[in-house]
Amino acid sequence: MKLPKTDFIFRLAGLVSLFLFLSAPMEARIGESQESIERRLLASGGIVYRDDQVKSNRSRGLPYRKYLDFLPEETEVRIYFKSSDGRKPKSSDMEESNMSSGWDIHVLYVRGKSVLEVYKRSQSMTDPELNLLLTLLGQGSYWKKVKPNPEDTESPPSAFGYTMLRSDGMVRGKSLGSDRLMVFDVAFDVGLAEMEIADDLERAPESVNGF
Repeated sequence: MKLPKTDFIFRLAGLVSLFLFLSAPMEARIGESQESIERRLLASGGIVYRDDQVKSNRSRGLPYRKYLDFLPEETEVRIYFKSSDGRKPKSSDMEESNMSSGWDIHVLYVRGKSVLEVYKRSQSMTDPELNLLLTLLGQGSYWKKVKPNPEDTESPPSAFGYTMLRSDGMVRGKSLGSDRLMVFDVAFDVGLAEMEIADDLERAPESVNGF
């Protein structure tokens, strides 16, 4: 079926904006150093959010926030913004309640290396955008769909849950809605899950004491 002209133009514009985003190049890589990521990002017109209130607003509801207390002191979360057309963002793009057309990229660094990344679009991602992003993040590997199995007690645990696994077994991923994609290091995810389980076991006797 032939798409209406306006719909076609809208989809084409979305793909062009993703191409500009990917070709900058400013994307992060699981396992890559903060220095390397930010060198590319800042050279391509991206910025780092500095205001604490803006950062809190941008990260609201994201799964990694609940685990920050479990992480070592050498942990840092940085949130970046890259406009859709590659231009240098204006101050209005940095406002707490406003997100201009583009991408927020959340990167969680442990000891200076990326272990978790969230890519958030200012509008819903199209299927071609998502597929291109997954290809990029595959780094030469492909992604396998994974169906959660509550009865599986043999596989390593997961703090975040995942629906995708990179074919090299090193990175997991999941969609967080139509506008967000999260990818994360497997060892980091398993380690967080095991710490959470241990913490729950430690708290259990106190929580039921007196029943």
